[in-house]
Amino acid sequence: MYPGERAQSEVIGTVLLLGITIAAVTATVATGSVALGAVTDEAQAAGVENGMSQFTSQASLVALGETDAKRFDLGSVDGGDLRLEKDAGRVEVRIERPDGNVTNESYSLGALVYSGESREIAVQGGGVWSSDGTRGRMVSPPEYHYRGETLTFPIVRLTADSERHTSTRGTGVVRRTNASKEVFPNVSNPLENGTVVVEVRSDYYEGWYDFFSQRAEGDVTKDDANRTVTARLVVPEVVTFDRAITVQQFDGYSHKGKPQNELNVDEYREGVSTPSPNGLIENEIEAAEADNDNAAESCVTPTGFDGCGTVGSGVYHFPGDATVDDDFEFDTTGGDVVVAVDGDFDIGNSEMAIADNSSNGVTYYVNGSLDIQGSGTVGTDPDPTQADRNVFYVAGGFLDESAGEGSPTMEAIVYAPNADVVAKGKPTLRGAFVTNSLSTGGNARVEYDTNLGDLDIRITGGGGSSPITYLHVSENVVGLRFDE
Repeated sequence: MYPGERAQSEVIGTVLLLGITIAAVTATVATGSVALGAVTDEAQAAGVENGMSQFTSQASLVALGETDAKRFDLGSVDGGDLRLEKDAGRVEVRIERPDGNVTNESYSLGALVYSGESREIAVQGGGVWSSDGTRGRMVSPPEYHYRGETLTFPIVRLTADSERHTSTRGTGVVRRTNASKEVFPNVSNPLENGTVVVEVRSDYYEGWYDFFSQRAEGDVTKDDANRTVTARLVVPEVVTFDRAITVQQFDGYSHKGKPQNELNVDEYREGVSTPSPNGLIENEIEAAEADNDNAAESCVTPTGFDGCGTVGSGVYHFPGDATVDDDFEFDTTGGDVVVAVDGDFDIGNSEMAIADNSSNGVTYYVNGSLDIQGSGTVGTDPDPTQADRNVFYVAGGFLDESAGEGSPTMEAIVYAPNADVVAKGKPTLRGAFVTNSLSTGGNARVEYDTNLGDLDIRITGGGGSSPITYLHVSENVVGLRFDE
């Protein structure tokens, strides 16, 4: 070993140790700084979020006329950029009617926006929204209220009350710039028909989508490409059963046979547009699938009623085609009965009767065709005829297998507007029947149940849609002025 070698190794070791220590300290400081910066930014954003929630409450009081002006303080906004975007976002409300006519109004919403390092928070439409650059979410809900078939939508618009659109202080005043303005002054309530559509285009559309989907009801869709969310509420249409036969086709009713079995002209109506029951049927079948009383009746099988004597009150669901294999009675003293069939329902040669004197009934939702043959019967026992206690909503055909011999009897209301009925046998149809067309022959007999007394039923539209009867929409403009 040469003199000095050991000393040189000690120096190199010391330098390396110092280098490693310095690198470790530098990395720790850098990492800690990043982490501290992230925590600081998140704390800043959370504070602004809370301030925004308070702001939107104050702005709503002003917008809805409870006070003329309110001061606001968002807290510290030093860590980001605060600005008013008066043209940000847009809302359109329209009423689409079956005849193709559309009534619509469209407004810019405006937004008060705070942009931090990692998150953006905004007040828009009376709600507070947040975005991390990948997806928007709702912090507090907008001024949009759907309750019991009534939509109340005060559109809150944010606009500038001065030339100053940015602020470093986060304080100022919101002031009502004009009185609340009714949006559809010429549309009367209750609504008679059509669909109410609310469409919002916004950078925070995903938050609006979550709100509409989870808390506002309606058939909700979103368009990512256009940053738009749409909610649809359907006006239930009223169908009146004041005739034995109502057909959609002009010249849609005909009878070939004995003249005494042909309806007089005041006993039927032709060329009447009637809403589709398909959405209602699908909704009821879905509800019955989720919650039913099949297990309470041993004769209720996945394919129909098999060997029943008496079936009590409840909801019965059939996942496909269903048949009735023997005569039986419904006992509705404990409440109404719902029969939901996700396919064809064939009563065949069996008799189904409501055998009590209560005012309850049986409602059938058939997502296919309704058939009955031979001497099959639907009615009430004892007499007299109570057609309103047996109500059928049918998506497909009616009496598809009734051609030829046979004399089935139906004492019921049958709503099957998609059905083109050709009844060549000897059916007795007593009650009220809505079809696309109806052709009878021979001894076929159609009679109106005068006890119906011009009964009305309400048909709600497409699958997943929510009904609306009353609409209250207003425009409410709030001017914002930042402190100097």
